[in-house]
Amino acid sequence: MRDNLLCDCHICCAEERVFEVLVDPSGSTRFLALCNSFPVLAKFTNISELLVHLHSPRNGDYDWSAASETLTTLIRAQASLPDLELIHSVLILAFAPTIHRTYREVCAWFRELEPEDVAQQVLTFFLELIVSACAENVAGLLPIALSRSLRKASFRWAQREQRALMRQYELRTYLDSGQAAVEPTFQSISLLNDFLDYCTRQALLSPFERQLLIKFKVDGFSGKEIQNHHTVLSEQAVHLRVHRIMQRLEDAAIALSAKNGHSKLHDTAKVSRVSQKKVARA
Repeated sequence: MRDNLLCDCHICCAEERVFEVLVDPSGSTRFLALCNSFPVLAKFTNISELLVHLHSPRNGDYDWSAASETLTTLIRAQASLPDLELIHSVLILAFAPTIHRTYREVCAWFRELEPEDVAQQVLTFFLELIVSACAENVAGLLPIALSRSLRKASFRWAQREQRALMRQYELRTYLDSGQAAVEPTFQSISLLNDFLDYCTRQALLSPFERQLLIKFKVDGFSGKEIQNHHTVLSEQAVHLRVHRIMQRLEDAAIALSAKNGHSKLHDTAKVSRVSQKKVARA
């Protein structure tokens, strides 16, 4: 294990759990069976010896070709051995520094994303990459190739997630602004009212859902107050239903904007609660 590098992040916690599985008697036996299947791995008697070989300090005496050959062998083992869970666990530990570095970079660049979600996605991308990797084409460059591919896939995902969060925030701000001092123009009121009418006509928003949205977002009723009037919905169900409605409206606004070339659905001045009441009751 990389004892001197471990922290309390989600990746390190996952790494620790995987390591504990491989050092118990059952995991150790499975690891020895893996090593005995390949001459390159035969010199390792436990997972710790393998990790020391791969994670030792990079000095002038470090044999890069030996490490690359070891990693390539582990990748190729997926095609010949049935115990894929074991191989994937070993590979996660072997590439732990790369996985951890990618996770930390994504978290640093995209602070709006939940670290747990980032960790889960980075690990998922890593497993997908090693399953699809063609070791014959990247022999000698396997660590570099996987590192670059993992970083690229993780950053692209993070960018998409961040854009989605921003769009959701913009729509919620548009529909639920508390700045009463800003009096919207007639065009803004008309646009919002037309948008809700459009969603209703397209069956994206039922009359009941529109009324629920108005009561919660415009009239300021709490989930518990709405529950008292609509006993079919619990307080938690009210919040969940409104959240789903908002997501549908966001998708509809994006699609409509792209279709018609209108940016006003995102750029229109913020609407106050008082003015939203006028729109909803118009």
